[in-house]
Amino acid sequence: MSAYPVVLFLHSWVRWAVVMLGVLALGRALWGWRGGREWTRGDRRLQVLCVSAFDTQMLLGMVLYSGVSPFTPFSLAGGLRESLSHPTLRFFGIEHPTLMLLALVAAHMGSALSQRAEVPATRHRAWALGLLVAMCLVACAIPWAGLSHGRPLFRGF
Repeated sequence: MSAYPVVLFLHSWVRWAVVMLGVLALGRALWGWRGGREWTRGDRRLQVLCVSAFDTQMLLGMVLYSGVSPFTPFSLAGGLRESLSHPTLRFFGIEHPTLMLLALVAAHMGSALSQRAEVPATRHRAWALGLLVAMCLVACAIPWAGLSHGRPLFRGF
């Protein structure tokens, strides 16, 4: 068995960890920011879990993009012009990895800025804003079922 189905399966399911942890962390950060709550160990744990899920998902995506996926050779073979003219190749070869990398950067920046802040409201705000940007990018970059390049919401082997 090739590594492609295994890595694709994991990549497909870890996205739900990213989405669920991201939504939960965003809600908690907004609640902390708006409610003037203290920054707790629970906030930090959720932040670490959320960023770790982003990192794991990016690692799986990079394994797919580095040649395990059959889309990569097609998206790179014809050059940029050819990839841009085919919507599915453009999405998986350019848009998806670019948007997800930007989402990862936004999540890490929000986390880092929140850790540097000394006032709890500022910590919550930095994390909430970084995560809000990250989650908007994730929502745009997921190949939702029903789109021309869509994939199943729950993939099996």
